[in-house]
Amino acid sequence: MNNNSEDPIDQTALNSPIKQLMEASLSGGNLVVFTRDSFKWSFYFSQGKLLYATNSLKSFERLEGQLRRVSKEVPSLNEKVRSQLRLMFDETEDSTNEAPTEYRALTWLVSEGQLSKEFAIKVLVRLMQEVLEAFIALPDGNIEMESNMRSLPNISCAFDLSKLLEVVSKRLQSWHDLGPTFFSPYQSPYLVSQTLAEKRLPPETVQSLSRILRGYNLRQLGAMMGRDELIVAKQLSPLVRDGAILLRDPMPPFDLLPRFYRLEPEEEAENLRQLSKTFDQLEEDDDNPETAPTFTSISQNFPKQKQKTWKIACIDDSQAMLNEIERLLDSQEYEVSLINDSLKALMKLASIRPDLILLDVGMPNVDGYQLCSLVRKTQIFKETPVVMVTGHKGLLDRARARMAGATDYLTKPFAQDDLLNMVMRHLL
Repeated sequence: MNNNSEDPIDQTALNSPIKQLMEASLSGGNLVVFTRDSFKWSFYFSQGKLLYATNSLKSFERLEGQLRRVSKEVPSLNEKVRSQLRLMFDETEDSTNEAPTEYRALTWLVSEGQLSKEFAIKVLVRLMQEVLEAFIALPDGNIEMESNMRSLPNISCAFDLSKLLEVVSKRLQSWHDLGPTFFSPYQSPYLVSQTLAEKRLPPETVQSLSRILRGYNLRQLGAMMGRDELIVAKQLSPLVRDGAILLRDPMPPFDLLPRFYRLEPEEEAENLRQLSKTFDQLEEDDDNPETAPTFTSISQNFPKQKQKTWKIACIDDSQAMLNEIERLLDSQEYEVSLINDSLKALMKLASIRPDLILLDVGMPNVDGYQLCSLVRKTQIFKETPVVMVTGHKGLLDRARARMAGATDYLTKPFAQDDLLNMVMRHLL
């Protein structure tokens, strides 16, 4: 790339991560970055172009989010197909000669005719955007080059790095403009005051918000609605300033990612003074359609939902585990039924008629795989999502789960965020 005035990236203003990327694009091969938090970032280059970018932090979850977003345009990419993909590829190890797991999964979708190459490229670009946003926000990192070049089969495309960085830099500026309250797409908004919210929105929209904002982070909310998480943040920002919505910090392991909004120490005092004013007055930009979304758009993106209480059956011989799942699913939207006897489980399931079944693998008498097979032979449960809860995550375990008819699996130990993500995947 020529360093001239026509370059979209100002070479004199580049931080260290961007400089490393620009230099690697000229050298070719793979750039591998290990941060102090043991994350691995990988960038694949060829002839000055970027082929793909990824990191080791729940990379398959990024793919799932983007596939769910694309499914709004590709209805055949439904929950059943996405679950099959997860059972086949999630948490598999990348060998030296293979492409990243999520890339191989995307390749499989194309080869099986589940996704066109056009939409696969769209997903690729969005995945790289997510990775680049976090990477160039890194304050520092220990960087080394890999000498070998992994192949990226079938859907491999080359992208202009400088143009991607230009887009990502503008997005980071937009995140910065929402700061310091918003600083990460992994923050979770909670509606804490319906009274304050109703000063801006109709009561029915506020009721809808109260049902949607229940622990999901901005990126998950964007995936559910088929919207960019940055747009979701902008639409919620007036309610955050009013105090109607509070933002929870990112849950582990996403709390280890860099913040998109960072203050220098000398800025802290002035920033706090300015921040206190936002709760007493509205900024003029709120009424400017070019700089902030209208409240009508919030109503459109958070439509009134059907008032439904989802039934979730949890089967485990450990009462402590059942109680913990019930605690993590503490919500008016979920009716949780706990079953600790696998021999009586099928009869109880027939009585409950759950919308989702969480099934422990390691139980006495009838184990999870056997019970899952029996559930699938019962007509009323042929389409009910069955999630295997297991402490194992090897290829053999996933193969057994697929053969038994499982829809998905949840690996122990898991946090509330993992459980809610699972519920979102199959019920919302």
